[in-house]
Amino acid sequence: MNSFYRNILAVIAVTVFYSNGHEYLNQAHGIGIPWHWVLAFIILSLPLLVRQVITSDILQLPIVAWCAGYAWITIIWFIMGAQSEMSWQEVRWRMLAIVEMLCFLALFMDAKAIRFAQRALVVVVHVGTVINVYELFVPMSFSNVSGRSAGLYVNPNTSAEALVLGMILGITALPVWFRGAFILVAGIGVFATYSRAGLIGWLIAVVGLMLGRFIGVPQLVRTGLIALLLVGVALLPKTDQILTALERAGSLNPDTRERLTWLMDPLGVEDASSWGRKAIAQQAWERVGEHPFLGEGTGEVHTGLDIPPHNQFLAHMIDHGVVGAMLIPLLLLALLWRAQGDNRPVVFIFSCVVLWFSFFTHQLLNNAYNLLLLALVAALVAIRDRRTGQAQQGMAASLERGHLPKTLAHSSP
Repeated sequence: MNSFYRNILAVIAVTVFYSNGHEYLNQAHGIGIPWHWVLAFIILSLPLLVRQVITSDILQLPIVAWCAGYAWITIIWFIMGAQSEMSWQEVRWRMLAIVEMLCFLALFMDAKAIRFAQRALVVVVHVGTVINVYELFVPMSFSNVSGRSAGLYVNPNTSAEALVLGMILGITALPVWFRGAFILVAGIGVFATYSRAGLIGWLIAVVGLMLGRFIGVPQLVRTGLIALLLVGVALLPKTDQILTALERAGSLNPDTRERLTWLMDPLGVEDASSWGRKAIAQQAWERVGEHPFLGEGTGEVHTGLDIPPHNQFLAHMIDHGVVGAMLIPLLLLALLWRAQGDNRPVVFIFSCVVLWFSFFTHQLLNNAYNLLLLALVAALVAIRDRRTGQAQQGMAASLERGHLPKTLAHSSP
């Protein structure tokens, strides 16, 4: 019964939080309040968390130590800072995020639950891609940016980020023969967002998956050629009609045209969005220079800037100085610390892509889908580490009793 409950809750968690459905319903239709969904999940998963604390070594995991450190830094720097209403709001957001991540971690501390979650990720990535393609022809159905698809994530950049990270963690749940198609499907979904950081993140992930031998180059090329053939036969004769439909719908506007031009010449084209990002990054860096060592206090990034910095490192450095600059690297180190075996390449690829996205978002630790995926990776590592430890204990016990495993017995002199 416990296993059934855990598996069902894992699927529900991915469906609700990874898809960003709880945020979308509130923003688009005024249905529910996002933190109420989070609170409901915490209540439902609390028995699993309590059980893990009592019966397992979950408190000794590096990710839990990082969460504890993040909580202490948040509180101490809040006390040192201005203690404004916005600062207090940031403290509440972070504490809720920490509890949420720990509940996700407790939920996924089971091999079957992880498998169910990975399969749910695959489904949601497919659904997200379909919605993004649909939104190309019906702009602003979900997205808050004209011409750029976003689906339930509302923000195109967020949609691209989620699809790439979901692709990385979902791919091992698929048979090898379907992985190439899955990568291309996710790539189509990311392309529909016109997110340059998302497209580069997708390329980083694809290269990592090939180097990690999760998919072979010949297989990916073969899948790509088949896809191009199908596209050529089905869509090429109707290219003019499709472009006309996109232009009439408003998907081909000045912003998207600039982004398409950038794809043709990344080093030679700069648009208004790029200039805006550079300007706010420079403004944020100047703020960091005012208090480089200790920062200004928890939540101060929300004050004094025209728009948020869109950079997690700068956001943390404004709040916490040098300590803030180390928060994301230490988080990724906590994920990688005990990773071994087949899981290590997945964790490494995931960490590299998260590091890349950290330079283009300041909400890495605020989005529920990121917290869920980080907890899923930590659980993958913890379960593999636990199994390895149990196997080593079993081997040691056999040696103490004088019973060698057959493979060792045959190889001993």
